Amino acid sequence: MQSLLRQMKFNSLNKTKWYTFVLFGLGEVILLVAGILIAIEIDKMVEAGERRDLEINSLREIYSSLSTTRDDLENSLEQDTRWQGYARSILTHLDQKKHYDPALDICFGSYYWSATVQLKKSAYEQLKVRGLDLISNDTLRYKISEVYDAQFDIVENEIEVWDSQLLTSTVYPLQIKLFRKYFPKEWVVYQDEYARPVDYESLLLNESFKNLLAEIISLRNYSIASYKTLDIELAECLVMIEKELDILEKNRQDSWF
Repeated sequence: MQSLLRQMKFNSLNKTKWYTFVLFGLGEVILLVAGILIAIEIDKMVEAGERRDLEINSLREIYSSLSTTRDDLENSLEQDTRWQGYARSILTHLDQKKHYDPALDICFGSYYWSATVQLKKSAYEQLKVRGLDLISNDTLRYKISEVYDAQFDIVENEIEVWDSQLLTSTVYPLQIKLFRKYFPKEWVVYQDEYARPVDYESLLLNESFKNLLAEIISLRNYSIASYKTLDIELAECLVMIEKELDILEKNRQDSWF
């Protein structure tokens, strides 16, 4: 009987030890899994924070780029409007067969000029390398792409190319044939230039030159309208970026607490 009791006690102790071992093992597994999950979550948080910081930096770069471009665009818009006014003045003067007026010399010297907008694109190219999906706001991402890929393309591949072709093939050869440039004492480099007609009486009857003036006025109409549209697009995009940066900065600050 005592032997049986000892055997039962021994078996009970073994079961207790086995349960303790199993529970200890399960605890170890649970702690290990929990540690792995916590580590993964921390990695995700770090990665999300790094991605957010990169998004903020990219948007700041885009904002600076578009701001600089807009400043140059507004300057180009003012220039093209002025030079178009020169072409209009000449055409009106010739159509009305008015006598030569030296006040038109600045118009004769600069009517065919056109502005070149300095489109800053390096920040956008860098964003494309990083991945456009870095911009988490879908609406903003589309707006940025629309400005750079569509609006900038109009300026580069329509207005500037057409200006260059017209100047090279038609305007400049006729300009040096009909006018002679001169430079007043008060003139400085980068200012509008001056020119006198070689034969003003013949110029009054030169329908080809008048037609060219009309073409230049038409082209300037298109460039001015395009610049105004781009200016509106840039202004809207800049406002959207400012708002998005405010949100991202606030979220970053909140994540620190």
